[in-house]
Amino acid sequence: MKVRRKKYPDDVTCSSRFNTSALAEVILPDDSEFTSELDVWLEQKQEWKDMNQAFEDHDLITNNLNTSFFEPPTEEDRKRGFTNDG
Repeated sequence: MKVRRKKYPDDVTCSSRFNTSALAEVILPDDSEFTSELDVWLEQKQEWKDMNQAFEDHDLITNNLNTSFFEPPTEEDRKRGFTNDG
């Protein structure tokens, strides 16, 4: 997924994995960053959105292991807030 730091909105990179050694931290190609400091590009809505808000609205969900994040592939996953696929 496309993500960007709020401080540097022109610096877009890709990520879809959490740092499992830290709480609410996303692994980026050059570092890691807290979800509160990131925006995410939502393909389904064609817009940038605050990452924490995207999780709250279920525009982003996690796998059942909480190791990766993505847009919900099904309406059931959206309602649940995660997918059962590991």
